Amino acid sequence: MIGAQAVQASDDEAWYEGAAKAARAAVTDNSANRPLEQVVIASSTVNGRVTRVGKDTLHVRDGEGTVYELQLDPRSRGLRRGQRVPLKELQEGTPVRARFVLMGGRTVARDVQVRR
Repeated sequence: MIGAQAVQASDDEAWYEGAAKAARAAVTDNSANRPLEQVVIASSTVNGRVTRVGKDTLHVRDGEGTVYELQLDPRSRGLRRGQRVPLKELQEGTPVRARFVLMGGRTVARDVQVRR
């Protein structure tokens, strides 16, 4: 599980590089040849409400008030009752459970489940 401080930290590039190298070394499939910035270091989820949707970001505030800035990429997807929904259409206040990965110093959204 990724702590909020690790998710929000972006200045410690040496840490990310070392973690990516360790994660890449532990992989036994063909993803071991990926560039370090594409290696998933860790994954986690956040339950909360959308506070903002930007061009390439989704901001989610958890129950403790921590805001997670999740980057969006082509693999990011929104789901509502098993059906895909465009993440750009989410409104402020929408309750979500967002699965995300720490990759190359970036926190990237993967599955964003819209909750009732």
